[in-house]
Amino acid sequence: MKYLMAFWVVFAGFQGIARAQLRAGDVAVIAYSTEGTDSFAWVGFRDLPENTVIHFTSSSVSNGWFRWGDHLGRSVGPGPLTWTATNLVKAGTVVSWVSGTPKCWSVGAISGGVPALSFSGDQIFAYTGTIVSNAAGTAPWSGDARQATLLFGLNFANGGWDNVTGGGGTSYIPAGLSTNNATAVHAGVYRNAWYSGPLAGSASEIRAALACPGNWTDTTNAVIPSFWPSGFSIRPPDGMMIRVE
Repeated sequence: MKYLMAFWVVFAGFQGIARAQLRAGDVAVIAYSTEGTDSFAWVGFRDLPENTVIHFTSSSVSNGWFRWGDHLGRSVGPGPLTWTATNLVKAGTVVSWVSGTPKCWSVGAISGGVPALSFSGDQIFAYTGTIVSNAAGTAPWSGDARQATLLFGLNFANGGWDNVTGGGGTSYIPAGLSTNNATAVHAGVYRNAWYSGPLAGSASEIRAALACPGNWTDTTNAVIPSFWPSGFSIRPPDGMMIRVE
């Protein structure tokens, strides 16, 4: 009987982990293209249960506020671009988005508006929760993210994160993300690039590798998902590798 009870304690613990809310660093953007058909890809560093919802936006940040009209509050095709897991998605799975015809994720269901990525500098933020328009902000910086959990931010095709001006082709790092733990990463000056560094390790090790521009491969070709990583081997706390092809 005590062994059965122990089993249920462990099982309940795993169930609790599955239901746990996502936090910064649980996902990362690992590829993007700004020319031709805009596209990008991301990886989850933990199992994502069915019905998990993650939002993505290219809207920039200034003084803690998102630029509402960039993507989030656009009158035509307003964002964010939303991904919903239609079944369990294992840690290490790469999910790609190609803004072509049809518009779809490689895994999961789509809703929301499509971001337009700029070759003169842009960013992609992943988050859960909601970003809403708040009149307390100064237009066009009226996107209030206090009801959102920022998961990751990738900045690219410019000189790096800009905490002086923000806007246009640059962005502040929003609250909740940081370069210190590589939840806010600058990929370099490339217009189109993919992560080509180590594909095995812990979430923190892979994020640290993502933060090195030398681990990104750039190209003049617009969209080449076939070159992007197809899967990662994620080492959880117990040291066992989880490999996804």
